[in-house]
Amino acid sequence: MMIDLLRKITPLDAKTREGEGRGTFAGRELKGKTVGIIGTGDIGTRTAELLKPFGVEVLGYSRSRRESAQEAGIAYTDLDNLLGKSDLISISVPLTDQTRGMIGKESFDKMKPTAFLINTARGPVVDEAALIEALNDGKIAGAALDVFDTEPPLPKDAAILKARNTLLTPHIGYASQESFDDRAKIVFDNVEAFLEGKPQNVVK
Repeated sequence: MMIDLLRKITPLDAKTREGEGRGTFAGRELKGKTVGIIGTGDIGTRTAELLKPFGVEVLGYSRSRRESAQEAGIAYTDLDNLLGKSDLISISVPLTDQTRGMIGKESFDKMKPTAFLINTARGPVVDEAALIEALNDGKIAGAALDVFDTEPPLPKDAAILKARNTLLTPHIGYASQESFDDRAKIVFDNVEAFLEGKPQNVVK
């Protein structure tokens, strides 16, 4: 999603199909950018690891700091600093009472007008109305969303569908054939471990 936003792959695909050429278009590279990761658990840390080869600076914000995240190249900072310095901001927090609406109007006011927001966590972590306003008013450059306030399919009159500079996908971040195979194996392994009297992945 970061590369798609920076290089405008999705809108350029549409223009190519309409018979247009490159014209004067020039995208932006991921290299040299600052990426802010909100939530540095397993997913946020893995995101930082994947970003390493692109030559980016990675800032992180989380309630607790993890050594593994720092080893992955995440430099911890406060949320305001992350919002103000990041060119791309990726959200990787669970939805809780504390995180609901944590990215709202005040957050967008602190972001660069050239910044992009990526939310693949949970929709309500971001105030969707405030995001739409920020996009349409040019407070931020764009957003990529895999999650929404309501699970897709979205209503045809959903305001986010008409917001400027958005990349929208129907909650498919986890959906690959390989991940389905992995999940099935985890279930089978759990059943076998339970039958052997050695339960694993126990939820207390």
